[in-house]
Amino acid sequence: MGKIVALGGGVFMGKEEIIRLTGKPHPNVLYIPTAANDSEKHIKVFQKYYSQELGCKVDVLRLLNEHPDTTEIKSKIAWADAIFVTGGNTHRTIATWKRYGVDSMLKQAHKNGTVMSGFSAGAICWFTYGNSDSFGKKNIFRVAGMGIFNALLCPHYDSEPHRQSALKKMMKRTYGIPAIVLDEYAGIEIIDGKYRFLTAKPNAKVRKAYWKDGEYIIEEHKPSKEFQDLKALLSKP
Repeated sequence: MGKIVALGGGVFMGKEEIIRLTGKPHPNVLYIPTAANDSEKHIKVFQKYYSQELGCKVDVLRLLNEHPDTTEIKSKIAWADAIFVTGGNTHRTIATWKRYGVDSMLKQAHKNGTVMSGFSAGAICWFTYGNSDSFGKKNIFRVAGMGIFNALLCPHYDSEPHRQSALKKMMKRTYGIPAIVLDEYAGIEIIDGKYRFLTAKPNAKVRKAYWKDGEYIIEEHKPSKEFQDLKALLSKP
């Protein structure tokens, strides 16, 4: 029983869908701001929006400015109906999670039915790889995620052109799997082996990219209300 909403950008895009998937009108939402260096400014914005605007109960898992023990981390993750991972530094996020065992806990929570969500780094983390600027916009590289889904995730495709040429080169050495390519205000929702693409603005696009027979192919896909087979999306033709 797995539910993930991964967003290419747009901090609060998909909020209604994330809450709907919990099946509760006022769910418990855990915010994980590791990618943003546990920024208190980001935390306050999230808390205000999700609690005051959406009526959720909100807690925060700080891993950089505080040092919780394993029992506290497990308790916070088990409490959550939905977990939201912010954008920022993907490399630091995954490294920190591994140090505390958070990656394993999140994988188990996903299996247990907790709604997983996030944008940018918070979208990349669920996939095998990501198109990342964790070390600066001039040093785009292939970052490793948790590998719940076997694909490479590229966020901000339309708003950050430096990612586009980097993705083409990156996919040439990423064998056997495609890239899921998301514009700002575009996302992918995955539930129990099925997926659909979401967009919140008319010009937002989603794409699938891969190399085949020496040619770089990037296909545009349309958002849909209907769910489709995830295996077909994550395979190369």
